[in-house]
Amino acid sequence: MNLERLYTAVELVRNGCYRDNPREATRLRTYPVMLASAAAPATNATEAFLRAACLAYAWMPQRVRIDQSHLASAVAAFEAARAAPQAGSDAERAALQERGIDAIAASLSSVVGASMVLHLAAPGVFPIWDERIERFRLDEEPSPYHMGQARHYLAFMEEIRGLTAHPLFLTFHNDFCTAYQARLQRLRISPYPLTEPKVVEAAITELTGE
Repeated sequence: MNLERLYTAVELVRNGCYRDNPREATRLRTYPVMLASAAAPATNATEAFLRAACLAYAWMPQRVRIDQSHLASAVAAFEAARAAPQAGSDAERAALQERGIDAIAASLSSVVGASMVLHLAAPGVFPIWDERIERFRLDEEPSPYHMGQARHYLAFMEEIRGLTAHPLFLTFHNDFCTAYQARLQRLRISPYPLTEPKVVEAAITELTGE
C-alpha cells in the first residue's frame, strides 16, 4: 500500500457520487450521524460501549451479539480508546492498542466489529478495517483466520502511520477531502471532516469498487 496508489482514488471520487449504489450512499449520509451519536453523553461507560456496538453493526451484515463474560473488559478498552492515549513509545502504544482490540473483539466475536467500534471511539486513531481493506493490502482474499487476528488490523494501522508521515500526505489528504466534499454536495449531504485514518480507508474503498 503506497500513497501513489491511493492518490488515484481522488479522481474516482471527483467523477462519482454513488447515486446508483444505495449502500455506499447510505454510508456517506449516516457516517457523521454515527460519530455524533457515539460521542453523545451516556449514563455510564457500559451504555456508551453498547450504543457504539449497535451503531457499528448497523453497517455490518451480522447482528450484534455481546459475549457477557467479556463485556467488562470491552467497556474498559472502549473507554481507554476514547481517551486515545498518545504517551509512551510506539511499542507501548501498540501493546495497549492490541489489548484493547482483543478485549472488544472477544466481546463481539469479531476483530472487524471491534475496528468499527474503536473507530467510533477515536476516529482519529483507529481506522475501519474489513475484508476489502485486507484484499487491497494483500492482493488476495484474506482467510477467516486472518481476519480474526488483531495483529493484522494493527499492521494496517501501522501502514497508515507510515503513510501520514509521507511529505505528500497532507496534499493527498486535502485533495481527497476536497473531492469528497464535492461528492457530498452533489448528493445534498451536509459536509463533514475526515480524519487521516478515514481518508485512507475511504480511498481504499473507492479503489476496490465495492
